[in-house]
Amino acid sequence: MRRAGQLAKIVLDEFTGVLKMVPYGIRAMRTHRSLPDARAPAGRDGVSIARDVRYADAPRAVMDIYLPGGVSIDDAARAVSETVSETVSESTTATPRDPPADDDKLPVALFVHGGVWAVGEKWQFAPMASRLAEEGVVTCVATYTLFPKARADTMWREVSDAITWTLDNVDRYGGDADRVTLLGHSAGAHICSMALLHRCGVTSDVTASKDVTGVTVDRRQPKCYVGLCGVYDVARHYDYEDSRGVALVSTMGRCMGGAGNFERCSPLRVLRANAEVVGSNPAFQICADADAEERRKERERAEAAESAAAAELAASIAATKKKEHHIEWAPMSMVMDTDGDGDLCVPVADIVEEAAAVAEARLVDLEKKSDDGAADDADATRGSNKSKDSAATSHTVTPVPGPPPGALAGDDAARMSGFWRLSGSSPGTDGPGPNDASSSAPDASAIAALSGTNAPGCFPPTYLLAGCADHTVPWFESAEFHLALRDANVPSRLCLYLKESHGEFVVGWRPKPKPNPVTKTSAWGDDAPVNAWGDGLDGDLEARGLSAHNRDVIRIIKC
Repeated sequence: MRRAGQLAKIVLDEFTGVLKMVPYGIRAMRTHRSLPDARAPAGRDGVSIARDVRYADAPRAVMDIYLPGGVSIDDAARAVSETVSETVSESTTATPRDPPADDDKLPVALFVHGGVWAVGEKWQFAPMASRLAEEGVVTCVATYTLFPKARADTMWREVSDAITWTLDNVDRYGGDADRVTLLGHSAGAHICSMALLHRCGVTSDVTASKDVTGVTVDRRQPKCYVGLCGVYDVARHYDYEDSRGVALVSTMGRCMGGAGNFERCSPLRVLRANAEVVGSNPAFQICADADAEERRKERERAEAAESAAAAELAASIAATKKKEHHIEWAPMSMVMDTDGDGDLCVPVADIVEEAAAVAEARLVDLEKKSDDGAADDADATRGSNKSKDSAATSHTVTPVPGPPPGALAGDDAARMSGFWRLSGSSPGTDGPGPNDASSSAPDASAIAALSGTNAPGCFPPTYLLAGCADHTVPWFESAEFHLALRDANVPSRLCLYLKESHGEFVVGWRPKPKPNPVTKTSAWGDDAPVNAWGDGLDGDLEARGLSAHNRDVIRIIKC
């Protein structure tokens, strides 16, 4: 009876949820149908769409590509879009026009939907995709073969094919192949994570228990990955579903091929088992002597301050020496001996000489400290090179390329939850304000090291976004995956949002309103817009038709 009551409540909740989503579904379908065909002549001002562009041979291996206003597709891409029956090999036979110049290429978002591995259509995400296109992002919304026609491993291999197709062809749609961001929501985040691990060469077939990566797997990775409310540990999430009474009706366990495959289908478990391979990108891994380097910089700053004080004292002494021939005595209040003897005025020359001796002693002491510090630094560096675990245990972490800590709205809740330092800010600080770029931005050397194309076969820099009000996939699953990525030397950043539910990250998107010059005063007491970063997204969120997580996603993609 208890189980029957739980199932009845689940059915009622699902039915209520479907009713609540009817207005959104109508809006999404209208948006998808109303957008003009991207194959039409160029020159339009609004967003256009290339529907059902094929990226692989499977029936559902297609994507919709949303183009910003004024962007057109070239002849080869137009040939691909004209019919969904063409194969990938056939679609590449057309001769393309000259690709756009690098300065004209736009950032790209490849979005993979969720839906408990069993449902989901491209048109359902038209509001999100069209808004990203309005913000100047070439947006691809891909679908894949669903359960029960496919198991999870087929899904992530198809998504891997979508990544490859996007990297090879998005320039024909005005996009920049070096600025592709992969986004996945819920089950789609799980599939995307496994697809990226598949491209690292560390996944295995669910049904045959054999390695399917081989030498034919494309090892290239997108610029970064954004996981929205994802499932990263299947076994843990199954236990959570069981505690809610929904495990029996969920398709997750069956899609994975049973409990015996939970571990090999869990991005968290696969990542931990292959941390050295997945996180071996030298451009992003944590330096073994990071602590010694930080100590050296702190010591240099302290020594510079002391040296400046000593120089100021020396200058004062020199100025006093120049004037001493004009002064024959010092004020009684400064030099009177308390013994009360008669003539106890002390010549200024004696005072100056004593002060100069003190200053010289301080300078000698500073030089000695500097020599001792250099020796300590060398010892620390030698010790860190001998330690195999120094990189993983270091308090200094590699920042994720993109907006500096504090620029995203999700940084605040992450800081309050104790993930601020682990997301790239300095140890022992409460975090900078949104307008304090100097205190939060990485060093120039760090930025240089983090630039360029990701090394093949290495997990890309990752942003994990989760809502604290999400009861479908709780936020701590993203937090655990974030820590596992950092342990594997993969740059990762966790963003938390206090009020967002599970679906808000994909259905809470509105068309771009007309410009509104009204801005709010920031919480830092100045007249700058809230979370000002100078990227055109500052100011009142409501006036821009954005939520906090909407703006964060746009900033991550466009950075």
